[in-house]
Amino acid sequence: MSRLAFIFRLVGVLFLLAVTGVVARADGVAVALNPAVIAAETRVALGFAVQGTRYSEGFAGASDQESGVLPGFSAEASRLGSLLGMPGIYSGVVYDFAGGPLAYNGFIQGGAAPGLSPYDATDHARFNSIEVRLGRALALSTAVDVIPFVTAGYQNWYRDVGGAGGYGEFYRAAIAGVGARFDVAVSDRLVISATAEGLAVVGGRASAPALGFAAGFGTSGEEAVHLGADWRLSNALHLFAGLGVRHFNYAGSALNNGFYEPPSSTLVVRSEVGVAFGFR
Repeated sequence: MSRLAFIFRLVGVLFLLAVTGVVARADGVAVALNPAVIAAETRVALGFAVQGTRYSEGFAGASDQESGVLPGFSAEASRLGSLLGMPGIYSGVVYDFAGGPLAYNGFIQGGAAPGLSPYDATDHARFNSIEVRLGRALALSTAVDVIPFVTAGYQNWYRDVGGAGGYGEFYRAAIAGVGARFDVAVSDRLVISATAEGLAVVGGRASAPALGFAAGFGTSGEEAVHLGADWRLSNALHLFAGLGVRHFNYAGSALNNGFYEPPSSTLVVRSEVGVAFGFR
């Protein structure tokens, strides 16, 4: 079994177990969630982020590598509470941005035989991603709650490889999948969390306008894990920190105008710290 298939299966099992527990325990009975968890999940948050990125793609007999550390920020709004008479409904939206220089070590298509020219430069990159989540919480104990959720979103990457042989290229795709979030109330003001997601990358597309190239690539996979902490200083003011790892593949494209997008793999390690404002 591949690592990607294992991650998808693990997240799927956690999701189904959590949903089964919610259905079994919520039939006419209010979900007894921890008040500290409710407060930690009902907030608007803004944070500063540092993102380590490593991208690799493979040609026939050659490969491109990009890597570096980028500054960025994260923004999140979420709510955990009753909706239409149903308790424990979780909804949220998460936006991440990072941008700056990445070291590019690779090749340019359309050069010398076998159609590639060695090329080292700087990629002036920008990354955006947004996810919308909807789930229902279950109290596993007086201090531990789990939130299985479905999620959908969008991600893009603009790369501008500078220099005489450089060009700009756009990557964009929709994402959709499932996840599970575990919240542990260490105290009435401190909550730590662990989140796992298994996603499909669908409708992906790459384009390089300067080359007259544009093509779609097939569905691929994405997996993510995240650890976080929320410290409530008062009813309104929170501090938070987090560390996450995300990996995804692009499936590559067919030849178009003499160029093609090879299969690729991207690994992102991201940390953030910031403030949040509770509205419970």
